[in-house]
Parts: sequence; structure tokens; C-alpha cells
Amino acid sequence: MNSARGEPAGEPVGELPAIPGAWIDEPFDLGRVVISLRRPADPDAFLDEPEVLAANHRDDYMPYWCHVWPACYETARALVDQSWSPATRVLEIGAGLALPGLAALAIGLDVTISDYDPDALQLVRFNARRQGCETRLTTLLLDWRQPQNLQYDLIVGCEVIYERRNHPLVLDVLDRMLAPGGEAWISDPGRHTAHLFLEDCRARGYAVRTKVLARLERQDSPPGQTNLYRLSRVFPPTNAESGTEVAALE
Repeated sequence: MNSARGEPAGEPVGELPAIPGAWIDEPFDLGRVVISLRRPADPDAFLDEPEVLAANHRDDYMPYWCHVWPACYETARALVDQSWSPATRVLEIGAGLALPGLAALAIGLDVTISDYDPDALQLVRFNARRQGCETRLTTLLLDWRQPQNLQYDLIVGCEVIYERRNHPLVLDVLDRMLAPGGEAWISDPGRHTAHLFLEDCRARGYAVRTKVLARLERQDSPPGQTNLYRLSRVFPPTNAESGTEVAALE
């Protein structure tokens, strides 16, 4: 059942394939910019697809990319509200529909949007073209188990710490791909695993500053808030063996 706000896609989808439940367009008002996001109308309709079932059996895959997760709206708005150098290199990890990455593109930044699912990246390219921002977009098929030798000034991850087992993988990506002096924005809607992630961050040598973002109104978004964790490196990537203590900003 689809009860999220949006309108049926009113133009040919071009290279986008037919999907269960069809496509809709949903606008997101981010203040300085409005993003019209084409997305699946009914994400749950994917769950019974044979390809999804086979991938789930093979690698515990779930089509998480189909959803507009609550924290992404507030994170995108926070990105738009911030002042950035035009030279800022941005990476979004676990991007899915990539609302924050598309917002960064819309305010003129060069952005690499990454995901484990090629279907997500296909849709990202489509939405960037609709915005006229495709020339500043790079897409990257990224497995967190294999971080790339690329570095970025800002790494954004929305709702990527929901499973405890993902925490070291996210931090492995930051260790390898966050440029010296850079910052990571990891946002979460208050899941019970978040405090464990913050402990892992400090053990890895990251200072953590927390900013609470008020929940923006959107049909079907749960009440609550988004916690934006801003991470910056204060020590080399690993100090577990040496036992060095790590300072943290509160």
C-alpha cells in the first residue's frame, strides 16, 4: 500500500525500467532548492520479486534503496543550509535514493554518489539529469568491504548504522576515503545501535559532535528527530593496539 505523498510520474521514464508499483515524483522543499525525486511508489512491492528473493538468499540483500528514509530529508536540508567551499568534494555512501547527494549537486558541489545496488545508481543518474546537474555527478558502485583509494572532503551517510555489524565497515570506509581535515556527516533517527557506533568512532580516533535536527513534515514520516553526528579525525586511523586514548568533542 502506498500512502506517501507524491504524484504519478507524468513524463516518459526513458531509461528507467518498469517496476512493481510504478514510479511517482515527490517534491522535497529544502529551502534554497526544491528536489523533485522520482522514486518507486510502493517499495514493499519489490519484496516478492524473484530477483530480490534470490539476492536475499545469496547475500542477505534487501531493496533498501527504494525507501525515503526519515533522516535523509533533514540531512539534505542541513546540507543546503550550510556554507561550503565550491571546491568541496562530496561522497554519499549507502545513498539509495540519494536525496542529500542530489541536494549537494543542486547547490553547485561536485558529488560522488555511491551504493551497493546498481539499480539505485541508475535512478540517481536519472534524477540528476532531471535537475540539470549530471555533469557534476559521479556514481560509484561501492562495497563497504572494499573501500576505494579515493578521498573526499565530506562523506555523508544517512541511516547507515542501523545494524551493529555495519559499524566497522562504515568506519573502514571513512578511514580510507575521508581526506585529511575532512568531515563525515552520519545521520540517524535515534536507533538503539547509535551509541555503540559513537563508541566505535572514538575508539578509531574520531571526534564526534552531535547536532539535533527537527523532523521535517512529510506524510508517513514517524515523529521524532534526526541526530546528525559530525565526525572529524583527531588521531591516525587505528590506535587499538597501542592503547592510545582518544579525545572526543561533546
